[in-house]
Amino acid sequence: MKTSPLGELEKQIMDIIWKSKHCSARDVLIKLQKNRKLAYTTVMTIMGRLVEKGILIRNLHGSSYLYQPRVSREKFVAKSIHIIFTTAISTLGHEAVTYFVKEIQKIDLKKREELLKMLDKK
Repeated sequence: MKTSPLGELEKQIMDIIWKSKHCSARDVLIKLQKNRKLAYTTVMTIMGRLVEKGILIRNLHGSSYLYQPRVSREKFVAKSIHIIFTTAISTLGHEAVTYFVKEIQKIDLKKREELLKMLDKK
């Protein structure tokens, strides 16, 4: 079962772009190669797919493209969770909500208190 709207490499690329605000595929490749060996064409292909999915914006800057996120990380996460949650509810009904609450109850009390504080701020 897929648990994320992004694949592992897509997540890594998006994390780099969200932190940088905008960058080229070469910039992303350099940062990714600190941890793993990748081909430039692989990074270009994944970034092209992220553009097609509407997650990245690509603008021609001189002779190369610069990429920037279409939405902030926070908005992307919020929308992804909304889609996952509404899909679960429409598929499983109240069972999904019950399971979600049970999972929250498993979280350490200190972390739950932090979550409640975050909710109060919003």
